[in-house]
Amino acid sequence: MRAKSVNIQKSLNYVKTHGTLVEKARLSAIIWNAKPSTEVLEELASFQKQDGGFSYWVKNISNITDTCYVLEWFDDLKVYKGEIVDLACRFLLDHQQKDGGWDEVSEIVKYNPPEWMMPGRIETRVWLTAYCAHVLIRFGYAEAEGTYCPTDFLVANCDPSGRLKGYLRATWIALPMLAFYPGPDLESFNKAVKIIEDNFSLDWRGSYIAWLLRCLKDGGLSSDHKLVLRTISELKKKQNADGSWDLEEGEGKEHRVNATILALRALKEYNLIKF
Repeated sequence: MRAKSVNIQKSLNYVKTHGTLVEKARLSAIIWNAKPSTEVLEELASFQKQDGGFSYWVKNISNITDTCYVLEWFDDLKVYKGEIVDLACRFLLDHQQKDGGWDEVSEIVKYNPPEWMMPGRIETRVWLTAYCAHVLIRFGYAEAEGTYCPTDFLVANCDPSGRLKGYLRATWIALPMLAFYPGPDLESFNKAVKIIEDNFSLDWRGSYIAWLLRCLKDGGLSSDHKLVLRTISELKKKQNADGSWDLEEGEGKEHRVNATILALRALKEYNLIKF
């Protein structure tokens, strides 16, 4: 049976029709390497608090999750330096704990955050540590002076099979960090890859699969790796008739554009979209 192909033009049209100013700029940077306008950067700056962190899902205070989330938009825009970015990365670094891990800011409990942002839970700490590590690697802060190694915390919180505690996604979000240190040829990395292979589900939604594919890429898995091939195949199948991809559970319809951008970026990074 012939593999399903992606209708890129429909996806582009979907983002152009339904996307915000920032989302359209992210798409243009990903696909055509277009530089963001001053207006776009000012819009992003409006999410930043005085301490350098961002608020998005929880509007009231800057927090770790939202800071990583918005920094990924800067990553899409290929903006890796500058006051806004540097302050945000410093916010993350300043909140790293001595065991190498992160936890969500304690003040967030006042604002009824979702479970996955609730501080004090090992499930939150593990996935958030993997997330922070990945983002900081992307922005060149993985070995910033005075920081601790996130791998120490991650390895200390996995079972003998290599699965990290809590959410399955934590294991694949950790792949870029495990590839960075101790390295892609060592046991912790290979065990994590096998955990993902063994637990891969056809029920995963488009944005979830796109996030996985990006972590596989940043973890150094080649385009002919069997897990990459499977993930790409499923991501293609998940495209909707209107060109969009579905969201993760709990996200509103307004975030379907973001899911589509994530899918396009993941495919682009594996050279499956060319203009």
